[in-house]
Amino acid sequence: MTATLTGTKVRLRALTSADQETLRAYINDPDVLQFSNIYRPVTDAQQEAWWRGVNSNDTATWFGIETLDGGQLVGTCCLVDIDWVGRVAELRIRIGDKRAWGKSLGTEACGLLLRFGFVHLNLERIWLRVFARNAAAQRMYEKLGFAVEGRLRRHWRLQGVTDDVIVMGLLRDEWKPA
Repeated sequence: MTATLTGTKVRLRALTSADQETLRAYINDPDVLQFSNIYRPVTDAQQEAWWRGVNSNDTATWFGIETLDGGQLVGTCCLVDIDWVGRVAELRIRIGDKRAWGKSLGTEACGLLLRFGFVHLNLERIWLRVFARNAAAQRMYEKLGFAVEGRLRRHWRLQGVTDDVIVMGLLRDEWKPA
């Protein structure tokens, strides 16, 4: 059972099977796709396989991002590939509802997720990957305390565009709770 985490603008809550249609629409939106590691439309079968994995994976914890003013599911965030011995996990977030872009919902969701990772899961390090062309996301991560740890040059190609991938990390003792 995933905890519910509440901020001032968003609530992180467990995903339900009723969320699948909305989430599939988000990931299949070309504007959302440009900042995602998914490179082709997701089929019903792929969505169902993803859903089964979300519910059976003990090295990941997934949340739906829901607005407090209306209860709209606007995206997802998660900690994946959790190394319980090394106490390390990768952070991922997707705000799929374009109407929610630019409203600091992702910043708050990541802040809640960091608190969950460092306090409740007792992680030592949380890291992430971001496309070099996604300057807004890089600024958000830096605001949250993440530091650039490396650059994977020409690591990703999507829709005919090759891009570098920036690796960023945050250690527990660097984290400053909001």
